[in-house]
Amino acid sequence: MAFSLTIIIILIGISYGFSKKGTEDYFHILIKGLKIGLVLGLILGLISFLIGGLSGGIESAIAGGLIGGFTGSIVFIVIMGIVTVEFIIGVLIGDIIEKVLRK
Repeated sequence: MAFSLTIIIILIGISYGFSKKGTEDYFHILIKGLKIGLVLGLILGLISFLIGGLSGGIESAIAGGLIGGFTGSIVFIVIMGIVTVEFIIGVLIGDIIEKVLRK
């Protein structure tokens, strides 16, 4: 499942790199992807903290909700970073294909 998702992300990156004329700013794409991952990670961590607090009561909410929310946020940010790098690899391949075919 994870391998097929990686292939899909790279194919989307290839189509993005091929469809936009000229070379892309890879660093800008990386920073934008990491910002999106940070925001989504914090939002999902907050939701996880609130759900843990509602389902477990006051005592376990502080321990379980806080630890689960914080850990989930970090994991999601790391995953978004990996997905962003895979997308940039696809964009790079798409730019190379564009240069070869449009000469």
